[in-house]
Amino acid sequence: MQSSQRLYRAPYVCTSCAQRIATVAPRLTRSYTLSRSRPRRNVIEHGSHLLPTVALPIPTPTRSSYLSRNAYSTTASTKPLRLAVIGSGPAGFYTAHRLIKKVPDAVVDMYEQLPVPYGLVRFGVAPDHPEVKNCEDTFEEVAESPRFNYIGNVRIGHDIKLVDMKPHYDAILFSYGASEDRPLGIPGEDRLGVFSAREFVGWYNGLPEFQNLQPDLQTGDQAVIIGQGNVALDVARILLTPVDVLRKTDITGHALEALSRNKIKSVKVVGRRGPLQVRLPRTM
Repeated sequence: MQSSQRLYRAPYVCTSCAQRIATVAPRLTRSYTLSRSRPRRNVIEHGSHLLPTVALPIPTPTRSSYLSRNAYSTTASTKPLRLAVIGSGPAGFYTAHRLIKKVPDAVVDMYEQLPVPYGLVRFGVAPDHPEVKNCEDTFEEVAESPRFNYIGNVRIGHDIKLVDMKPHYDAILFSYGASEDRPLGIPGEDRLGVFSAREFVGWYNGLPEFQNLQPDLQTGDQAVIIGQGNVALDVARILLTPVDVLRKTDITGHALEALSRNKIKSVKVVGRRGPLQVRLPRTM
């Protein structure tokens, strides 16, 4: 079956009724015509219901083949596939790119709670790694398609209820990522000066939610990072990179100003495993 074809249940009879009609088929009296005249509407009496049907020209007018053939229909739909994508990060954009490229006439509506798109590509990648952001070229190609719509500054579940969206889409894709921190459950993690990586990365990348974070980078000369993944190394590198080097990146102005007064000279990275188990850097 082609991707543009969809499975539709015949509008005049449900599955249970089709089975019941099949059992009483020998008692049904139906007329078929092979002429090109306008189809005649008939009525099948089933219990207390009257089921309207249409007598269509059928090459082999047998009751069993007619009932089985019309229980489901595989005719091509004239209505284009419409997809709602919640979240405008890489996962959402790559899905939209694939769908628009492979499915003719498919329409994608992308919803984002922020005014601007690109998710982690914009707010998660370290500013001194611009090569990782090259995927934005593909995202811009998607955004230029007339079959793509971006709806920013809208929170699904608050501004628009999910139940109100469902009747308007064939499918809804959730690609909003991790929107909350996962506490470690250790003593002291709620103390002043302790931040999650999501908060700190969002701060130096300009995420509006954390623009007023104001981390204290002047009281001490040592920082400790729990975790040894890509984000942990990004944070360590930002803390130790000379401010003159950071000025050549797209780091936000308020973060650059705070880092210009940075007194951190040493960063300790704490992990559960050794350096041989560190994951290799990923590429987008």
